[in-house]
Formats: sequence, structure tokens, C-alpha cells
Amino acid sequence: MIDLISVIIPTYNRHHIILDAIKSVENQTYKNWELIVVDDCSTDQTQELLEGRKGLKFIKLPENKGNAGARNEGVKNASGKYIVFLDSDDQMEVNCLELFSELLKNKPETKFAFGGYYILNKETGTKNKKMWKPDPSKSFLRELKIGTGCGLLVQKECFEKIGFFDERLRVAVDTDWLIRLEKEFSYEVIDECLVTVVKHQGERVRNDKSKLLKSYEIILEKNKKDIYSDPSILFKFLYKLQWLNYQSGNLGNGNKFLLRQLKHGVFKLKAFYSFILYNFLPTNIARNIHNKLSGSTI
Repeated sequence: MIDLISVIIPTYNRHHIILDAIKSVENQTYKNWELIVVDDCSTDQTQELLEGRKGLKFIKLPENKGNAGARNEGVKNASGKYIVFLDSDDQMEVNCLELFSELLKNKPETKFAFGGYYILNKETGTKNKKMWKPDPSKSFLRELKIGTGCGLLVQKECFEKIGFFDERLRVAVDTDWLIRLEKEFSYEVIDECLVTVVKHQGERVRNDKSKLLKSYEIILEKNKKDIYSDPSILFKFLYKLQWLNYQSGNLGNGNKFLLRQLKHGVFKLKAFYSFILYNFLPTNIARNIHNKLSGSTI
């Protein structure tokens, strides 16, 4: 049996569904775990539901800090050598921790690891498998298709090297942290689904374009040297900031990011199409067209 695994669930106003997440941890085939639920100052009945529950360490934050702050508080209170994050509206597959333990038994030098996940659409009942096997020669800045809630384990000592989640961010918290993590440590990929991510109609902070815009401005600034040294990565970030500004109603700033693409020679036609859409059509119509063309719901 490997060292203790601390499972951390940050939550905010999810008292109606969080028990499914908790029970998925309690039902794990691997038993050497602790469960920490960090309540990000919920205004519903979360505290009444969970405080004093057997086998669970419950922490209620005195003020709302976002999921970065909630995760950080969980890490600081974790006793395990390893940490696994789980979103409060999702569920672990019953063998999730068992698969991690087998990996660590065979490769004890592992610093972080992840696997695939299912996406369950509660409205339709459909369940789709998502498996991302990144190219180890390419950084997470270029492509990143996982988050902490999609089935990820990390050694707690990694936080000493890269720091905690950036609490200035309310969105793309995982993106910023995983970029930092991958820069310092190698990873392992488990070829099985570890978590079921539940797609539902509840509130999603990542749908707030102004918060997403602020987060990516910070991520760009923090990784400026690496981003500006690679034309394809530079276009990715400048284009994202272009349309995020457009969708936030900042046409002028969005056009500045288009000009920056031209200045650095990374301009692509889709950036011009976005310019036409948002500058000549109402924002809501442009957004709908843009999302359909890109396949994005964010």
C-alpha cells in the first residue's frame, strides 16, 4: 500500500449534488485516503449537510475566495503525500485511486499523473469518453486538454516548487497551475477513465468572459518569454485574447490584439473573420456564429 492520498473537493452552493461526489470517494476500492471538503463560503445548506460527517474533514472559508483559494486551503490541510482533486459536481470511478496506487507502486518517482474521463450529459443521458495523450515534446502552453477535476494526482511536495493556485484567477485556474507544474516535473498517463464529469445546467463561472479575459491576460504575462518565443503559441494566446475582448464588449482592445498578431507576423485568417464578425454584427449574434464555427461553448 502506498502513502496516504488526500482527496480535495472544493465546493460552492452544491449541497444538492455534492453527496454524489463524496460517495464516489467513499466507494473507492483503494482505502488509504482522507477526504477534505472545502466550502468556499456557500450560502446554501452545505455546512449543515457536511459538518460532522464521519470520515470527512470539513473546512468552511470565512469569505468567498474562488476555487483557487479553496483548493489552496485543502492542500494546506492535507496530510497525504499525494493529492487528488475532485469537483463537487463530478464522481470518481470506483477504481480511480486503485489505478493511481498501482502506478505509484511501479513508478514511485512519479510527480504527477492523470488519465481519461467521461463526460455525462444529464439531460440526454449520453456518456462520452475523453482521453488525452499529450505529445511529451510539446509544452502544455501549446495544448492542454485536462484540468484538475478530470482525474489528476500530484505529489504534495510539488507545491513547494511551483507554488499554490493563483488566487487572482477566478477562471482558468487549472490552466495556469498545470502550465507551471509541467514546466518543472514530468508526468505519467493512465490509459483508463478515472472520473465522470457531469455536464449540467448549473452556474459555471468559466462562462463569464470578463473573468476568463482577466485570467488569460495574467497567464500571458506570467509566461511571456515562452509564449513570444514560439509563433504558434503566440498566435494561440493573442487570438484568444482578441475574441475574449470582443465577447466582453471591448472592441478596441480586441482590435489591438489583432494588430499585435500582425506586428509579430503570426496573423491567421480566422482572426480577420473574428474582426469582421464582432465589428460589424451585434455581439450576441457574432458570439453565436463564432462559437458554432469554433465548436466552442465557452
